[in-house]
Amino acid sequence: MASVATDTPTTSAEGQAAPGETSPPRALAAGRLGRSVSGQLGIFAAALVLPILLFAGIILWQAASSERARVEGDAADASRAIASTIDRDLSGLFAAIEVLANSSYLEDGDLVGFRRQALALQNLQGVATILADLDGRQLVNTAVPADTILPNTAIPVDQIPPDATRPVVTDLYRTAISRVPSFAVATLVRRDGQPVYRLAFALPSERLQRLFQDADIPPGATVSVVDRRGVILARNTQHEAFVGREATRDLRANTTGRQGSWIGTTADGREVYATYARSLLSDFVVAVGVSRSDLDAPLRTVLSLFAGLFVVISALSTVLAVSFGQRITRPITALTERAAALGRGEPVRALDTGLREANQVGAELVAASAALIARETDLREANDEMQRFAYIVSHDLRAPLVNIMGFTTELEALRADMFGRLDELAKTASEAERGGDRQLGADFDEAIGFIKASIGKMDRLINAILRLSREGRRQFKPERVDMEALVEGIRASLAHQADAAGATIAVSRLPSIVSDRLALEQIFTNLVDNALKYLRSGVPGRIEVSGRSTPGGLVFEVRDNGRGIDPKDRERVFELFRRSGVQDRPGEGIGLAHVRALVRRLGGTIGLTSEPGRGSTFTVTLPRRWAGDAARTAA
Repeated sequence: MASVATDTPTTSAEGQAAPGETSPPRALAAGRLGRSVSGQLGIFAAALVLPILLFAGIILWQAASSERARVEGDAADASRAIASTIDRDLSGLFAAIEVLANSSYLEDGDLVGFRRQALALQNLQGVATILADLDGRQLVNTAVPADTILPNTAIPVDQIPPDATRPVVTDLYRTAISRVPSFAVATLVRRDGQPVYRLAFALPSERLQRLFQDADIPPGATVSVVDRRGVILARNTQHEAFVGREATRDLRANTTGRQGSWIGTTADGREVYATYARSLLSDFVVAVGVSRSDLDAPLRTVLSLFAGLFVVISALSTVLAVSFGQRITRPITALTERAAALGRGEPVRALDTGLREANQVGAELVAASAALIARETDLREANDEMQRFAYIVSHDLRAPLVNIMGFTTELEALRADMFGRLDELAKTASEAERGGDRQLGADFDEAIGFIKASIGKMDRLINAILRLSREGRRQFKPERVDMEALVEGIRASLAHQADAAGATIAVSRLPSIVSDRLALEQIFTNLVDNALKYLRSGVPGRIEVSGRSTPGGLVFEVRDNGRGIDPKDRERVFELFRRSGVQDRPGEGIGLAHVRALVRRLGGTIGLTSEPGRGSTFTVTLPRRWAGDAARTAA
């Protein structure tokens, strides 16, 4: 690896080295400090004095917007106020009808006396009272003379639930005799807890219109009251023409909550900004619509006044901004390129521009690049030494392990010979002596079993260290890799294992990458294989591999719904020979350690989020284009 020189060639404003000139990494070209960023911005601000007029226009625009917001607020206030007025009126009617429902005349079955009582209430509050039996046959109707033959009531009795405990408000209907558009406040009259009559106040829809005539409604606004079926009950304009008609589709679709607003049309086709509030007692909707032309009038005035001036000032500002802005953006662009080179581990060239701060940052990047390359060299040498040490140690450990294995075989042969002779001698021994020999043989076999198990584990660990050592010495080769095809191949290779575990592996669209193919295969094979190993019992396993492109690189996620990992183990699982949770699956604890080593060597990072019993997500972030080991060691 080439070393970094003490002096760095000085570059021109475009970043090219000046022939024959050198300077220390933290120094700049002689006599070329340039202006500060604040100085450049001061010149830029001075060139934008004229656009202050544009800001005056913005202020007026805000004033017009505030006026529009005021009108919108007035409409919302009007809808809420009218809904409250309706509720206040209904509250009085609720109280009155409950008084009538408890009339002593009804208790005694005196309908004549009840009619007199209802007429007295009608004279006070102007509401007609209707008493009907449960089949809808009218018994009393104060709106007509006492000797009138009464038909069945037209009040929608189906809207009075048989278990109703308080008065209800019906939707719009037409009275049976006069056919007047009306709605009703109705309740059930009970005797011994059982309903015996239906009692109602028949209210003409004009009553609602009178309620909001004195409300503070924005000029030119349209007010409508709509029942629960979406039928217009009352209107402040053209009341007779629209009562009983279905409200517009947009009103019905946008008034499902307690209050709100939307852009739509009125029943007579005007485009409006509309607000609404819902009556708490009746669930009727009060909608207030302000014409869009009235609402936008202040904004149109401001636009017409400043449109021409805006064009002139915008053109002037653009010319000045481009002229002075380039004097700032060019150095920043040059710094961006050098920062990107630093991130890739490539040598960084010095910067010489008209901005002093940019030149100083460039010098710091040059120094940081030199220090980074030097540290990377030391780290790589230390890593190589560690790989060699691991290889030597694991190789040298195998010799005594072979000897132990050999002596274990000798011990087994000796055991067979020794206990064979003991068996011969045991023929003349007592039963107690023979029992002791059998226990001694069992203890001998158990000890040899322990030795063999330890030898097997040590052999697997030595093999793992050798594999890691060989992988660390392998030269990575960057190439364009189709990640979808690569992960699909991994899924196919693990299909039998997934079927046996009752799991599915889903692969989303994955971005392509330039990196080492074998390292990527090892990374994602380990992650998917780990997910298959640690599924939850009794839960169909699902493993998802997804990827996306971000400004910081390519992000790949391997998500499962398995056992999850305890918070205290989320960092330890990446350590060599460390495992988490119940160890009921084969393994030596090197897979994730190997994955993290490969990800780091590819210039990326790996993270883990997990919740015990809910699954885990491994997130691998890699550069879009890995330049390879050779490019990172160049100086």
